[in-house]
Amino acid sequence: MKTLLKISIGLVLVALLLVCSYTVQRRMNRIRETEKLTATVVVENAPPVVAFTTLALGSFRGIVADMLWLRLQRKQEEGSYFEMVQLASWITKLQPRFTGATAYLAWNMAYNISVTFNSPEDRWRWVQRGIELIRDEALLYNPSDPTLFKELGWIYQHKLGQEMDDANLYYKWQLASQMMEVFGEYPVDWEEWAGMPIKPDEFAESLAGDAFTGLKRLVVDPPRLDELESGFWNNGGELPQTPIIEVLDPQTRTRLELFLRVRRLQNGLKLDPERMAALDAEYGDFDWRLPEAHAIYWASRGLEASEGAENIFCERMVFQSLHNAFSGGRLIYLETGEDGQPILQFTPNVELADAVNAAYHVSLEQHEENRSVRSSHKNYLRHAIVTLFTFGRNEQAGEYLEELRERYPNPDYNKPLEDFALGELAGDIGTANYDQGQGLVQGYLWQTCYNLALGEFDRAAAMELIARKIWLRYMDTIGRGTHKRRGLAPFAEMRESAFRRCVETFPPELAARLRAAANEFGDQNPLR
Repeated sequence: MKTLLKISIGLVLVALLLVCSYTVQRRMNRIRETEKLTATVVVENAPPVVAFTTLALGSFRGIVADMLWLRLQRKQEEGSYFEMVQLASWITKLQPRFTGATAYLAWNMAYNISVTFNSPEDRWRWVQRGIELIRDEALLYNPSDPTLFKELGWIYQHKLGQEMDDANLYYKWQLASQMMEVFGEYPVDWEEWAGMPIKPDEFAESLAGDAFTGLKRLVVDPPRLDELESGFWNNGGELPQTPIIEVLDPQTRTRLELFLRVRRLQNGLKLDPERMAALDAEYGDFDWRLPEAHAIYWASRGLEASEGAENIFCERMVFQSLHNAFSGGRLIYLETGEDGQPILQFTPNVELADAVNAAYHVSLEQHEENRSVRSSHKNYLRHAIVTLFTFGRNEQAGEYLEELRERYPNPDYNKPLEDFALGELAGDIGTANYDQGQGLVQGYLWQTCYNLALGEFDRAAAMELIARKIWLRYMDTIGRGTHKRRGLAPFAEMRESAFRRCVETFPPELAARLRAAANEFGDQNPLR
């Protein structure tokens, strides 16, 4: 009898344990599905190969991925880099949620592998592949992952934007050329670009009337649209001469071209023109041919998706990239030299000054005691005062000097604007980076043109002399060994491009006076 009782109690306990286990397991399964922790959840937007491996391999995907990781490391040690591209793509597809792995693979390509090559062309291919791995693959599977936005923005901000790599000017040239291919002409009308539909059926609907029946059928037929797009880009951004296109009026041809360009921007480069227009409206007029604007674009997406430490990282990326865009964020010259080497010249984008300061204010309010943010803001104010002063914006420079005195009291700041700016300038030349050196020279060349247009010939000559001295001091300071990656363009070329820029941007009357003065001032012309 006692034995039977013990067996009964045991069976009851086992049943209770099974019920409890079942209840807990169901709850754990719901949590895994809700948080997408299960290996068999098909990733949203995943292509067929990812969906297949997810369901077919299940939890064994991790084992296969580990084997590919070992092979990838072995190939890197052997220097077999090109096979690593496919291996990285497979690992990303097998573990699409493991974004840390993708971020590392992209960083490894852009930084470690790229510098094993000597030619800028080879280095750029690996930097570009790192960008594409995150932008075109990982973000497809994880469209709201802040880690990916942060890492992608960092490649633009640091690898392309800074001067640590000898090939950094080539990277900037490639990016600018890539963007110019898409834009056709720059600047663009962002309102027009943002309002252009990229879906074929929506574009066809926007073509009113029966006169465009042939064009409508062309764009909604995927094979024919693919043929049109490939023909357009293979033809250097010009529409192929087909019977349907030849009969289009100029306005419709222009609209069709814009449709193809916006599709390339959004589908190829994964850049949304509406967001680009919104960032321009929020911060100022960016130059989207340069890496700083792209760093801000991806950091802004990271800010929307992140919190905590990564949010702070994206905040810093925004104001640091804004600062860099202010220092040298306007491309004024883009050509290929006789030796085949890229030639670029930049000038400060002084229109961004207040936007940079406002971004610092936001970060200071959220992280009031953060010393690095305060130190960075103080340095920005000092740099902005000098830059604005050299570009003749004395009132704005004076306002920044007042803020510098109030926020960061220091007896050295209690000077008249001109004395402070010239004192800062003397120290800046010795420690200037490329953007700062170019900005200082361009700023004084702007002053040269401005005073020449006003008929202040002595002051124009003085400004040109300061610009020349800054150029010489900078080139001597950085040393011959770094001229390749940090050296400025020849002074004569910088002077000529500054003159052209001023003629284009000055008010018509002032531009006319500048051209007249340049022609009449003779051999003493500071611009000759």
